[in-house]
Amino acid sequence: MSEIFWQSDTNFWTIVNGQIDTIELGTKTIAETEKSTPTGAYTTFRTYDSFGVLNLGKHFDRLEETARLAGYDIKLDREDLKNILTTLIAGTPNSSDPTPERRIRITIDLERNIGRLYFAMEPLRVPSPEKYREGIVCQTAEAHRENPKAKLSSFLSRAEGIRKQEKDEFDEILMYSAEGDLLEGLSSNFFGIIGDTVYTAEEGVLSGTTRDFILRIAHELGIPVSFTPVKIDAIGTLDEAFISSTSRAILPVRSIDGVEMKRAVPGPVTKKLMEKFNAELSSGIEKVYD
Repeated sequence: MSEIFWQSDTNFWTIVNGQIDTIELGTKTIAETEKSTPTGAYTTFRTYDSFGVLNLGKHFDRLEETARLAGYDIKLDREDLKNILTTLIAGTPNSSDPTPERRIRITIDLERNIGRLYFAMEPLRVPSPEKYREGIVCQTAEAHRENPKAKLSSFLSRAEGIRKQEKDEFDEILMYSAEGDLLEGLSSNFFGIIGDTVYTAEEGVLSGTTRDFILRIAHELGIPVSFTPVKIDAIGTLDEAFISSTSRAILPVRSIDGVEMKRAVPGPVTKKLMEKFNAELSSGIEKVYD
Protein backbone atom coordinates (compact mmCIF):
# COMPACT_ATOMS: atom_id res chain seq x y z
CA MET A 1 0.00 0.00 0.00
CA SER A 2 1.35 3.43 -0.93
CA GLU A 3 2.04 5.97 1.78
CA ILE A 4 -0.96 8.19 2.48
CA PHE A 5 -1.17 11.47 4.36
CA TRP A 6 -4.13 13.25 5.92
CA GLN A 7 -4.94 15.80 8.59
CA SER A 8 -4.69 14.42 12.09
CA ASP A 9 -8.25 15.51 12.97
CA THR A 10 -9.78 13.37 10.19
CA ASN A 11 -11.29 10.15 11.47
CA PHE A 12 -13.48 8.73 8.70
CA TRP A 13 -12.30 6.79 5.65
CA THR A 14 -13.50 4.37 2.99
CA ILE A 15 -11.50 1.91 0.92
CA VAL A 16 -11.72 2.35 -2.85
CA ASN A 17 -9.80 -0.03 -5.13
CA GLY A 18 -7.60 -1.05 -2.23
CA GLN A 19 -6.67 2.54 -1.36
CA ILE A 20 -7.69 4.61 1.64
CA ASP A 21 -9.93 7.51 0.65
CA THR A 22 -10.46 10.20 3.28
CA ILE A 23 -14.01 11.41 3.85
CA GLU A 24 -13.82 15.06 4.86
CA LEU A 25 -16.20 15.59 7.75
CA GLY A 26 -13.84 17.43 10.05
CA THR A 27 -13.53 16.18 13.60
CA LYS A 28 -16.47 13.85 14.21
CA THR A 29 -17.34 11.17 16.73
CA ILE A 30 -18.06 7.66 15.50
CA ALA A 31 -21.75 8.26 16.23
CA GLU A 32 -21.73 11.36 14.02
CA THR A 33 -20.00 9.59 11.12
CA GLU A 34 -22.77 7.00 11.18
CA LYS A 35 -25.03 9.49 9.37
CA SER A 36 -22.65 9.40 6.40
CA THR A 37 -22.15 5.62 6.42
CA PRO A 38 -24.31 3.28 4.29
CA THR A 39 -26.33 0.65 6.12
CA GLY A 40 -24.36 -2.52 6.58
CA ALA A 41 -22.56 -4.99 8.81
CA TYR A 42 -20.41 -3.36 11.46
CA THR A 43 -18.14 -4.12 14.37
CA THR A 44 -16.68 -1.79 16.97
CA PHE A 45 -13.62 -2.36 19.13
CA ARG A 46 -10.97 -0.62 21.19
CA THR A 47 -7.19 -0.79 21.01
CA TYR A 48 -4.72 -1.84 23.68
CA ASP A 49 -1.16 -0.47 23.57
CA SER A 50 -2.17 1.36 20.36
CA PHE A 51 -2.07 -1.63 18.00
CA GLY A 52 -3.63 -4.51 19.97
CA VAL A 53 -7.28 -5.63 19.78
CA LEU A 54 -9.03 -8.23 21.92
CA ASN A 55 -10.27 -11.11 19.72
CA LEU A 56 -9.54 -9.23 16.50
CA GLY A 57 -10.15 -12.30 14.35
CA LYS A 58 -13.60 -12.74 15.88
CA HIS A 59 -14.47 -9.18 14.90
CA PHE A 60 -13.64 -10.06 11.30
CA ASP A 61 -15.63 -13.30 11.65
CA ARG A 62 -18.65 -11.35 12.86
CA LEU A 63 -18.50 -8.93 9.93
CA GLU A 64 -18.59 -11.84 7.50
CA GLU A 65 -21.31 -13.64 9.47
CA THR A 66 -23.53 -10.54 9.59
CA ALA A 67 -23.12 -9.98 5.85
CA ARG A 68 -24.01 -13.64 5.27
CA LEU A 69 -27.11 -13.38 7.47
CA ALA A 70 -28.11 -10.34 5.42
CA GLY A 71 -27.78 -12.38 2.22
CA TYR A 72 -24.27 -11.43 1.05
CA ASP A 73 -21.32 -13.82 0.87
CA ILE A 74 -18.41 -11.46 1.54
CA LYS A 75 -14.90 -12.69 2.26
CA LEU A 76 -12.54 -10.24 3.88
CA ASP A 77 -8.84 -10.07 3.14
CA ARG A 78 -7.73 -10.12 6.75
CA GLU A 79 -4.11 -9.25 6.15
CA ASP A 80 -5.17 -6.27 4.07
CA LEU A 81 -7.58 -5.20 6.81
CA LYS A 82 -4.81 -5.38 9.39
CA ASN A 83 -2.51 -3.33 7.14
CA ILE A 84 -5.22 -0.69 6.76
CA LEU A 85 -5.76 -0.55 10.51
CA THR A 86 -2.03 -0.23 11.11
CA THR A 87 -1.83 2.65 8.63
CA LEU A 88 -4.85 4.46 10.08
CA ILE A 89 -3.74 4.11 13.70
CA ALA A 90 -0.17 5.17 12.94
CA GLY A 91 -1.35 8.09 10.83
CA THR A 92 -3.67 9.66 13.39
CA PRO A 93 -1.54 10.88 16.31
CA ASN A 94 -3.68 11.92 19.24
CA SER A 95 -1.48 14.62 20.73
CA SER A 96 -4.40 16.38 22.42
CA ASP A 97 -5.33 13.30 24.45
CA PRO A 98 -3.24 11.61 27.16
CA THR A 99 -4.10 8.09 25.98
CA PRO A 100 -2.95 6.58 22.67
CA GLU A 101 -5.93 4.24 22.59
CA ARG A 102 -8.65 4.37 19.97
CA ARG A 103 -12.21 3.22 19.48
CA ILE A 104 -12.66 1.97 15.93
CA ARG A 105 -15.68 0.96 13.86
CA ILE A 106 -15.53 -1.01 10.59
CA THR A 107 -18.65 -1.12 8.41
CA ILE A 108 -19.27 -3.22 5.29
CA ASP A 109 -21.61 -1.43 2.90
CA LEU A 110 -24.66 -3.64 2.24
CA GLU A 111 -26.74 -0.85 0.75
CA ARG A 112 -24.97 1.07 -2.05
CA ASN A 113 -21.60 -0.32 -3.14
CA ILE A 114 -21.88 -3.83 -1.71
CA GLY A 115 -18.70 -4.86 0.08
CA ARG A 116 -17.08 -1.43 0.31
CA LEU A 117 -15.44 -0.84 3.69
CA TYR A 118 -15.77 2.21 5.92
CA PHE A 119 -13.56 2.97 8.91
CA ALA A 120 -14.30 5.46 11.69
CA MET A 121 -12.02 6.22 14.63
CA GLU A 122 -12.13 8.32 17.77
CA PRO A 123 -10.10 8.66 20.99
CA LEU A 124 -11.10 5.95 23.46
CA ARG A 125 -13.35 7.04 26.29
CA VAL A 126 -13.91 4.57 29.11
CA PRO A 127 -16.05 4.82 32.26
CA SER A 128 -14.49 6.54 35.25
CA PRO A 129 -12.80 4.46 37.96
CA GLU A 130 -15.75 5.32 40.21
CA LYS A 131 -18.12 3.49 37.86
CA TYR A 132 -16.06 0.32 38.25
CA ARG A 133 -15.96 0.73 42.03
CA GLU A 134 -19.57 1.82 42.59
CA GLY A 135 -21.43 0.37 39.61
CA ILE A 136 -23.69 1.92 37.01
CA VAL A 137 -27.39 2.72 36.91
CA CYS A 138 -29.47 0.92 34.26
CA GLN A 139 -32.99 1.36 32.96
CA THR A 140 -35.02 -1.17 30.99
CA ALA A 141 -36.99 -0.72 27.77
CA GLU A 142 -39.00 -3.20 25.74
CA ALA A 143 -36.99 -3.64 22.54
CA HIS A 144 -34.96 -6.21 20.63
CA ARG A 145 -32.83 -6.65 17.53
CA GLU A 146 -34.78 -7.80 14.49
CA ASN A 147 -31.94 -10.13 13.50
CA PRO A 148 -30.22 -10.77 16.86
CA LYS A 149 -27.13 -12.57 15.57
CA ALA A 150 -26.48 -9.97 12.87
CA LYS A 151 -24.72 -6.76 13.87
CA LEU A 152 -26.40 -4.42 11.38
CA SER A 153 -25.92 -0.67 11.54
CA SER A 154 -29.65 -0.10 11.00
CA PHE A 155 -30.01 -0.90 14.71
CA LEU A 156 -27.83 2.07 15.68
CA SER A 157 -30.39 4.72 14.76
CA ARG A 158 -33.07 2.75 16.60
CA ALA A 159 -30.87 2.54 19.67
CA GLU A 160 -30.24 6.28 19.49
CA GLY A 161 -34.00 6.87 19.42
CA ILE A 162 -34.45 4.77 22.55
CA ARG A 163 -31.68 6.71 24.30
CA LYS A 164 -33.30 10.03 23.43
CA GLN A 165 -36.64 8.77 24.66
CA GLU A 166 -35.02 7.90 27.98
CA LYS A 167 -33.21 11.29 27.89
CA ASP A 168 -29.77 9.73 28.43
CA GLU A 169 -30.32 9.75 32.19
CA PHE A 170 -28.92 6.25 32.62
CA ASP A 171 -25.53 4.63 32.07
CA GLU A 172 -27.06 1.86 29.98
CA ILE A 173 -30.51 0.82 28.80
CA LEU A 174 -31.26 -2.90 28.97
CA MET A 175 -33.66 -4.34 26.42
CA TYR A 176 -36.28 -6.89 27.36
CA SER A 177 -38.54 -9.00 25.17
CA ALA A 178 -42.33 -9.12 25.04
CA GLU A 179 -42.02 -12.24 27.21
CA GLY A 180 -40.19 -10.24 29.88
CA ASP A 181 -36.70 -11.67 29.25
CA LEU A 182 -33.80 -9.31 29.93
CA LEU A 183 -31.75 -9.61 26.74
CA GLU A 184 -28.87 -7.16 26.40
CA GLY A 185 -27.94 -3.51 26.60
CA LEU A 186 -28.21 -1.15 23.66
CA SER A 187 -24.43 -1.40 23.32
CA SER A 188 -23.50 -4.20 25.69
CA ASN A 189 -24.18 -7.75 26.82
CA PHE A 190 -25.92 -8.31 30.16
CA PHE A 191 -25.17 -10.79 32.95
CA GLY A 192 -27.16 -11.32 36.15
CA ILE A 193 -25.86 -13.25 39.14
CA ILE A 194 -27.91 -15.17 41.70
CA GLY A 195 -25.87 -16.96 44.31
CA ASP A 196 -22.72 -18.08 42.48
CA THR A 197 -24.39 -18.65 39.11
CA VAL A 198 -24.16 -16.24 36.18
CA TYR A 199 -27.29 -15.92 34.03
CA THR A 200 -27.20 -14.53 30.50
CA ALA A 201 -29.54 -14.85 27.53
CA GLU A 202 -28.30 -16.92 24.60
CA GLU A 203 -31.20 -16.46 22.18
CA GLY A 204 -32.21 -13.04 20.96
CA VAL A 205 -28.87 -11.41 21.76
CA LEU A 206 -25.71 -10.48 19.91
CA SER A 207 -22.80 -12.82 20.62
CA GLY A 208 -20.29 -10.18 21.69
CA THR A 209 -16.58 -10.86 21.34
CA THR A 210 -15.98 -9.61 24.89
CA ARG A 211 -18.86 -11.80 26.06
CA ASP A 212 -17.12 -14.82 24.54
CA PHE A 213 -13.93 -13.95 26.44
CA ILE A 214 -15.88 -13.63 29.71
CA LEU A 215 -17.59 -16.98 29.21
CA ARG A 216 -14.18 -18.56 28.69
CA ILE A 217 -12.72 -17.15 31.89
CA ALA A 218 -15.87 -18.03 33.85
CA HIS A 219 -15.35 -21.64 32.76
CA GLU A 220 -11.70 -21.48 33.79
CA LEU A 221 -12.72 -20.16 37.23
CA GLY A 222 -15.36 -22.85 37.67
CA ILE A 223 -18.15 -20.28 37.87
CA PRO A 224 -21.47 -21.82 36.74
CA VAL A 225 -23.11 -20.12 33.75
CA SER A 226 -26.76 -20.62 32.83
CA PHE A 227 -27.82 -19.47 29.36
CA THR A 228 -31.18 -18.47 30.77
CA PRO A 229 -32.34 -14.84 30.68
CA VAL A 230 -33.23 -13.04 33.87
CA LYS A 231 -36.92 -12.12 33.93
CA ILE A 232 -37.70 -8.43 34.29
CA ASP A 233 -40.00 -9.17 37.23
CA ALA A 234 -37.12 -11.01 38.94
CA ILE A 235 -34.68 -8.09 39.05
CA GLY A 236 -35.14 -7.94 42.81
CA THR A 237 -33.66 -11.43 43.16
CA LEU A 238 -30.33 -10.43 41.63
CA ASP A 239 -27.36 -10.49 43.96
CA GLU A 240 -25.08 -8.92 41.34
CA ALA A 241 -25.13 -7.85 37.71
CA PHE A 242 -22.74 -6.48 35.13
CA ILE A 243 -22.57 -5.50 31.49
CA SER A 244 -19.75 -6.09 29.03
CA SER A 245 -18.51 -4.45 25.84
CA THR A 246 -15.21 -3.92 24.08
CA SER A 247 -14.75 -0.40 25.48
CA ARG A 248 -16.04 -1.09 28.98
CA ALA A 249 -14.80 -4.68 29.56
CA ILE A 250 -16.71 -5.81 32.70
CA LEU A 251 -18.69 -2.98 34.25
CA PRO A 252 -20.65 -3.69 37.46
CA VAL A 253 -24.31 -2.69 37.72
CA ARG A 254 -25.53 -0.98 40.87
CA SER A 255 -29.24 -0.79 40.11
CA ILE A 256 -31.83 -1.62 37.44
CA ASP A 257 -35.07 0.36 37.27
CA GLY A 258 -34.25 1.75 40.70
CA VAL A 259 -33.82 -1.71 42.25
CA GLU A 260 -30.45 -2.06 43.98
CA MET A 261 -28.40 -5.23 43.72
CA LYS A 262 -28.45 -7.27 46.93
CA ARG A 263 -24.67 -7.37 47.32
CA ALA A 264 -22.16 -4.57 47.58
CA VAL A 265 -20.72 -3.47 44.24
CA PRO A 266 -18.76 -5.05 42.76
CA GLY A 267 -20.00 -8.32 44.20
CA PRO A 268 -17.62 -11.23 44.80
CA VAL A 269 -18.43 -13.10 41.56
CA THR A 270 -18.19 -9.95 39.44
CA LYS A 271 -14.96 -8.94 41.15
CA LYS A 272 -13.43 -12.37 40.54
CA LEU A 273 -14.31 -12.13 36.85
CA MET A 274 -12.94 -8.58 36.61
CA GLU A 275 -9.63 -9.64 38.14
CA LYS A 276 -9.38 -12.69 35.86
CA PHE A 277 -10.31 -10.58 32.83
CA ASN A 278 -7.46 -8.16 33.52
CA ALA A 279 -5.01 -10.97 34.25
CA GLU A 280 -5.89 -12.92 31.08
CA LEU A 281 -6.38 -9.95 28.76
CA SER A 282 -2.98 -10.23 27.09
CA SER A 283 -3.74 -13.82 26.00
CA GLY A 284 -6.64 -12.65 23.85
CA ILE A 285 -5.05 -9.56 22.29
CA GLU A 286 -4.02 -9.73 18.63
CA LYS A 287 -1.78 -7.13 17.02
CA VAL A 288 -3.02 -5.46 13.85
CA TYR A 289 0.45 -5.99 12.41
CA ASP A 290 2.56 -9.18 12.32
